[in-house]
Amino acid sequence: MFKNYINKAEREEANRKLPGLMTEGLLLGGTGLGVLALIFEIAADAFSVAAYQTLLAIHGAGGYHEIAIAAFMFLSVLLFLGIVPAYKAGAYLRPNAGGSGPLVEAIGPARLRWLSWVGTSLFFLDAVLTIIISSISAADVTMLVLPELAPYRIILAEGYAFFIMAVLVAIGPRRAVPLFLMGGGAFTLFTIGALGLVGLMAAVNPEWAFLTGGIVTRLELTGVTEHVVRARQDLAAISTVIIFQLFLRSMSSAMLGFSGYEVIPASGKHAARPKWKVINTALTLAAVFLIGTSIVQLYAAKQWNIPATEGYSTLLIEYEIVAAQTLGKGVSPENVQVTNADRRTAKVMYATLPVQQAQRELTGHTAVPSDELALLSEEAYVQLVSYDIALSRALNEAMVGTPGQTFLVVAGTLLAIILLLAQGGGYVGGAAVAANAARLGRLPGFFGNDHIGIAVIWGVSAVLIPIIREVVVVEAYYAFGFVSAFAITSTTVFFVRPDALREHEIEPGSAEAKSLRFAGLRGMIASYFMLLVLVTQKTEALPAIILFGAAITVFQILYARDGLKQQPEKVALPEFAPGTRRLHYAAGVQRAHDQARQRGIADAVTELIESGAMSKFNVGPERITTLVSYLYNVDPRLFDGHDEHHERIEEPSLELEATYKAAYNQQKQLARRIEDYSHFGIFMFINNYHINWVDEAHGRDAATVQQAMLDILFPLTPHEQIWQEYCAFKPERQPEPIWQFSRRRYLWAKDQWPNLSDRITTIWTLQDFGLLPLDIDVRTVITVADGRQQLSVKIPARVHHEAENTEQKTEN
Repeated sequence: MFKNYINKAEREEANRKLPGLMTEGLLLGGTGLGVLALIFEIAADAFSVAAYQTLLAIHGAGGYHEIAIAAFMFLSVLLFLGIVPAYKAGAYLRPNAGGSGPLVEAIGPARLRWLSWVGTSLFFLDAVLTIIISSISAADVTMLVLPELAPYRIILAEGYAFFIMAVLVAIGPRRAVPLFLMGGGAFTLFTIGALGLVGLMAAVNPEWAFLTGGIVTRLELTGVTEHVVRARQDLAAISTVIIFQLFLRSMSSAMLGFSGYEVIPASGKHAARPKWKVINTALTLAAVFLIGTSIVQLYAAKQWNIPATEGYSTLLIEYEIVAAQTLGKGVSPENVQVTNADRRTAKVMYATLPVQQAQRELTGHTAVPSDELALLSEEAYVQLVSYDIALSRALNEAMVGTPGQTFLVVAGTLLAIILLLAQGGGYVGGAAVAANAARLGRLPGFFGNDHIGIAVIWGVSAVLIPIIREVVVVEAYYAFGFVSAFAITSTTVFFVRPDALREHEIEPGSAEAKSLRFAGLRGMIASYFMLLVLVTQKTEALPAIILFGAAITVFQILYARDGLKQQPEKVALPEFAPGTRRLHYAAGVQRAHDQARQRGIADAVTELIESGAMSKFNVGPERITTLVSYLYNVDPRLFDGHDEHHERIEEPSLELEATYKAAYNQQKQLARRIEDYSHFGIFMFINNYHINWVDEAHGRDAATVQQAMLDILFPLTPHEQIWQEYCAFKPERQPEPIWQFSRRRYLWAKDQWPNLSDRITTIWTLQDFGLLPLDIDVRTVITVADGRQQLSVKIPARVHHEAENTEQKTEN
């Protein structure tokens, strides 16, 4: 069950390349994004959410750290032992798939094809939510560094969303790597170092927990957080049923931390080669980072009794404690002096509690805040809160002018940057999925351009940001999208088609095949359990997910089939006259098949050119591609480095692959047709020039001259064959895309004729002056094949043609 299903030689070669693949693409070189480049650009979303995962886990657990830790540890097992192996198997089988939906089409059985429609819809929805969550979160964190921008929070979020979109559209995902490298790399290195310090200090100094109350109170006073979730009573005092319910609730909330995981394999087409190795390594490292950082955060939160503070990362609270105590002047309980001003502020806060409750009820939040402060008497409330206010002041004084203050500014800035860059995964991954849907004919063709896909995702997000405004509004909806992708990918790997296995030299039923399918089974168990938890714990989000997912799916179906028409088993390719400027299709699927045909033709011609089969025409490749583009209505852009790495991306479905192969296998017919137009140019020269040597009076008719010219210009072609072709030739005006190629062959013949015909034309001239007999048998030597071969060509005699003419007259 655990046998390695990857070919040993392939695995060893990939391992040998891995050190270079780690850093490939960081400096705009190589064959694509290497492991670190892929993580920093694509998985920035996952890294950024890791900073909030602890908050979400504690929030879902009702403030009980033990429950949050247990829930997250269980989730980590599901991710590392279930989801990761399934995604690795899927990436190995089809690294260019572009998301869970296209993966079903690429390697899944026919009975699962409906999942591809659903997967594409949910992923596109997730991409939009990624932009919304990341841009709003980045704006929120910016408020911590620049609180004076608070009135412009939504405008700032819109600006962040637009900025990343503009960068990716302007310079493309690969060339944007340095931007993501600086932000993602700095955040990752800083987080590893800072969290290491946090974990060490939490283990050594658990007594620093007294600082937590002051920090949280300051966050409430400044309006950074409005809702604080603390454990109300001892864990031993609550029932097992409640513990289990909080456990599931914590799991459902903490899942958001895995949100960026799906976009790594979805963006596989941007990865360096071998793509599967880059993707698989990135998946493993991202999982280790997510799990490791979150465990340290949860441990420190438990040690220092940090509650869940909506709108503010638990990580930043931990940083503040370390900054004050380790990098600052330090605070002890004896330093905290409560003043009358602190007591007055606390009394004002107590008086506003009824107003806050009324506001919650008006906005639909009818539940009483879980914070026990709201349940205290005025005297107890004032005593506790005034102390926290004094503690908060002592913390600020301890950090002023110290490295701790700089540490906090850097931490907040880097968190804002990584949240800003987290949009990269949503944009690039969403555009990749949309491009695959366009290739399948389910979305308009312009989505095939990643830049347009990115712009469309931004447009939808820009409309929704002012409406949603808060991250907590969409947190539940977001999780359904990527967990559904986990389930679809795992199911597809488990039910993989036999032919998809054989493509990788894995025989169905073998130990390797069983191992691969077992990876899918583990993913199914993990993802189905996660999905069940979401359905039971985030039920309120389900109707909206179903509604919007169904809407996008219906749009795909309507576009692909031109309405609700029954799709035929085999799509008929449209027939267009050569040179048709605008190709009109009855349905999206028909367009997809015609574009697959175009790609097949383009790849076939490109291979002919690269193999040297077209070199005999002595013309530039662009003249051949222009000719083929016109004759077969092929998009000229397919010849202009049609893949950024000069590597073909497989067609996204079996039907399109069959269409592609049918077109690609026409190489012989393509070469023959190109040669026909080469002959056309030479025939035009003969037709226009032979008259100069015709002399009926001396018995040299047009046929004699024409055949002599044909034999000299086509020394390798049998005489009867080329003469028959010429007799069938009709001079006619050709469109410029055809004539631009034939013209070069015309000019080639015009240039070659004087060099090759000197012997025969000299004899003809001497015959014209009566210096040689008319029936002389003329042979001339033609050098071909770069001088390595010489051919003796016999020029047809006049008597031979007279005999032919006599026979024809007799027959008539």
